[in-house]
Amino acid sequence: IGLLALLPMRVPPVDRTGPPRHLLVEVREGLAFVAGHPGIRTLMLVLMTTALVMAGTFMTLLPKISLEELEVGPFRTSMFFTAMGVGMLMSSLLLASFSRLDRAGLWFIVTLICGGTLNAAFGLSLWYTVSLAIMFATGWNAGFFTNLNLTLIQVNTPHEVMGRVMSIYTLTMAGGMPLGGLLAGLMSDVWGSREWFAACGFALVAIGVVVLLTQPSLRRMRSSGGEAPG
Repeated sequence: IGLLALLPMRVPPVDRTGPPRHLLVEVREGLAFVAGHPGIRTLMLVLMTTALVMAGTFMTLLPKISLEELEVGPFRTSMFFTAMGVGMLMSSLLLASFSRLDRAGLWFIVTLICGGTLNAAFGLSLWYTVSLAIMFATGWNAGFFTNLNLTLIQVNTPHEVMGRVMSIYTLTMAGGMPLGGLLAGLMSDVWGSREWFAACGFALVAIGVVVLLTQPSLRRMRSSGGEAPG
């Protein structure tokens, strides 16, 4: 279906009037832009942290916790992912209805702290129904987190380096999740699945508080680009 939707698209011609540039030069310029922009640098670091600490942990340990701790089978485990997906869809549609969000960066940090809190709550939960409700809330929060992260990066990135910055974005997410899953599997054997899940949540809360207190540039970022005054 996705392929059929892409077929009618017509990509505008690319201006190639300048001399060809080496791939490493292009990559270096993208990295330099990310490193030199305080808000985008923080957004990328937070994205990498959540991929390592939360996304990889979810994919690796959630089925294990369902089976061994909550004692439910594959169908009821799949309901966790369904609840999360429904929550994420609902919040994404709600966010799309806003034409502009002042201090979107501040709201992004709030979703980071809320996500860590929900992560810890799921790790500590002893009941399936409570865990299912937490997963719905996690999806609702993740819709805001993911879309605000992507929006803030794109609206604050010049078109000249957009492709390179988005490549770094994709690499950060796609590279962090497998490493986070590997770490989660190791720590699950050493410490315990539920314990590591909750610890990752508390770590995200701590990171969110640090970002809130130390990154005024991110706090002021708007969803329409630029920074709010104050």
